[in-house]
Parts: sequence; structure tokens; C-alpha cells
Amino acid sequence: MSQFDEKSFTTQDGLKIHYRDYAGADSEKTPVLCLPGSSANSMSFDDMAPRYAADRRVLTLDWRGHGNSDWDPDYKNYGFETDRDAVYELLKTENLDRIVIIGTSRGGLIAMFIALTRPELLAGVVLNDIGPVVGQAGLERLQRVFALNSTFGSYQEAGQAMKERLGITVTDLTDEDWTRHATRAYAQNDDGKFRPNFDPGYARSFAETKSGADLWPLFEALAGVPTLAIRGEKSDVLESGTLDEMARRNPNLITATIPGRTHCPYLDKPASLKALDSFLGSV
Repeated sequence: MSQFDEKSFTTQDGLKIHYRDYAGADSEKTPVLCLPGSSANSMSFDDMAPRYAADRRVLTLDWRGHGNSDWDPDYKNYGFETDRDAVYELLKTENLDRIVIIGTSRGGLIAMFIALTRPELLAGVVLNDIGPVVGQAGLERLQRVFALNSTFGSYQEAGQAMKERLGITVTDLTDEDWTRHATRAYAQNDDGKFRPNFDPGYARSFAETKSGADLWPLFEALAGVPTLAIRGEKSDVLESGTLDEMARRNPNLITATIPGRTHCPYLDKPASLKALDSFLGSV
């Protein structure tokens, strides 16, 4: 596995934000910044990042309140604007003026916010199972999952819960695969129990999320940016009709549908890697 440095910077409001820096071997290629989903963190890209760090720099970020980043004392600060600004602060810290973003779910939304405000930063964007319309059924399902008891006695128990709650229709992952994913999504507390690796205040913020906002202007801001949209075939967050409309509005959009996958497709699987390899090779 490629080596990486554990780094952090301090936001304007005083929180430490953690990220991983895979130095890469070829500094001529545009760096990749991987942005995770709402319940995930920088470790979500552990299987995928080393593949691309073989010949380019790859960075992976923990949102505030997630992973090794500080928790915010005010849960209302867990918003798109603060996450977008964290990306700007990271780029300033590392003196980067152009990147490719691979954004899973929430990470893809942040990429679209950046396209609206600082499009010159983007050499390319990958939207992993997210678009300008979030399926209502998918949002409500995720909110229900966030509200469920998530305290377990082991990573194995947590992995089984992930399988039952998120992977009912996914049949090609073994129990070992689910346990591995749990080691990235859960952390052991001082009491020995395993809980989601994010601030419970963030779950409160997510529970208050409303759908219905018009996010099409954000997507349309990507018109001049090479963009790949990946969708899980069975996703209830990025619905097939939304992906079709995205392609209609942006004829240059590249799309890939991952067979048998729900929200979100894992990016280390062959179908996802094929799409990523082709896209990154062209950026």
C-alpha cells in the first residue's frame, strides 16, 4: 500500500481538520482530492487512493466532526458552506491551485458548490452517486439509518449491521468485506464499544436536512468542467431519471452505472475502477 502522511490544518473558527496526503510519484499530473460521504471519512478511500497515488498526488479529507477532525461544539455549523470552505483552506495550506475532485455523495455536492463559486480550481469532477436532485426515498432511508442504535461490541457486529441496513440487495460482498468497511466507518470509544466515527451532533444536523432545494444551478456550473457521474444501478439517492436529465443538460457528461449497487457504489470495485481509470486518464 502507498504511504501517506497524516496532516491537519486549522479553520478560521479554530477547528483542526485532518487529511491524508499520498505524495504520488508524478508531480506533473493534477492532484486528486477525495471527499467522502456524510457518514464516512478519509479512510473510505483506503482501497482506491493507493491505486492513483502510484503516479499522482492524492489527498483524502475528514469533514469537521468526522474521523480525526475536531467536533464542532455547535451542530448547526455542520453545513455545505463550512465543508466547502474547508476545501478552500486545505488547498491554500497545500498551495494547490487546480485539482480533480472525486466526491462521494456529500463530497459530490461540495464539488458542485465549488463549481459555482471557484470553478477555476477544478480540472475534473467525479460525482459518485449524487446529483442535483436527492431522491426523497433515499434521503428518508438514510435519516432512518442515522437514527438507529449504532453501538456495537465489535467491528464484526458493526459490519453485520451495515450489511443489514445498507446492503440488503448487495450480494457480492463477504462478511469480511463488511467488517473491513466497518473498521473505517466505526471507532472504538473509551468504554470499549464501537460507534460511528463522527460526532452525534452531525447525525442531528443530518436528521434536519430537507430535500427540495433547487440544486440544478450547481450542477450546471460544471458545464465547463470534465465530469464523470457514477450511479449505483439500484440507488434511491441518485435516481435514474435524474441521471438522464443530467446527461440531457450537459451533453459532455460521462456516465457509468455500476451493476447491482445501491448508494453508494464502492470505488474499489472493477466497474467503478474502469470508469475512474478512463476518466482520470483523460483529465
